[in-house]
Amino acid sequence: MSKDVVVIFPGGKVDHISVADDLKKVSYRNDQRSFLDMPIETYVLDGKEFLIAKFSELVTTRETEQAIRQFY
Repeated sequence: MSKDVVVIFPGGKVDHISVADDLKKVSYRNDQRSFLDMPIETYVLDGKEFLIAKFSELVTTRETEQAIRQFY
């Protein structure tokens, strides 16, 4: 099985991906070949739970909610 995750990358880029149910993090490799591991976490918006992965804890609530609303 898989689960859907909204991913917030550096630079404001967002994506919606499917990953294996047992994954706890999303790994990203940028153009400079640097790796970034982002933990998958649950975010509640409008009473519904969504799975998200953010590149930084500094991503604001507003940015998180805008990213989710792009896909749901």
